[in-house]
Amino acid sequence: MASDNLSQSLPPVGLWEALQASSSKPRPKPHPLFSFEHGIIDVSESTDGEKINKYDLLCPRAECGSVILKRGVAALKERESHGRFLQIEPSDIPIHPLLPQLPNASEFTQWWLITPNPMQFENVGFSRPVESLSLSPSGRKLKLLICAECDLGPLGWSEEGGTEYWLACSRVGYRSD
Repeated sequence: MASDNLSQSLPPVGLWEALQASSSKPRPKPHPLFSFEHGIIDVSESTDGEKINKYDLLCPRAECGSVILKRGVAALKERESHGRFLQIEPSDIPIHPLLPQLPNASEFTQWWLITPNPMQFENVGFSRPVESLSLSPSGRKLKLLICAECDLGPLGWSEEGGTEYWLACSRVGYRSD
């Protein structure tokens, strides 16, 4: 009887080896947006009149390189980056040096729009609604998007209970190889 319990608690043969092999694979190298000669033009492609992400979007931290979103899932949009309508950097937390500063209040910047739900992502984390940030244009609280593997962020934002998820094009890496 004790032998039956022991065999039920052992992992399947080869599982440990498979996990070790998977964790030792080289991570994809994230290329920042500024490393592309033509910037956003080089990382997007047109499909049915809409520009979409040409490459997988990665965590920008080289040591992480986690795939956040697969190619072809996000639509390229230009909108106000922050200011009186949108501020995604909590004032009480310094910006990580890997993340570029977003443009000033009245300037526009490029964003990757992901819809209709968070299941489109491969690996992303969400903060709780951030009380210290201004409300979204529709009056909802904001949640920040981060790398789910290493917690680097904010990479983008979403409204609490919303169906749109926004990643700053300059704050993600691109798998171009």
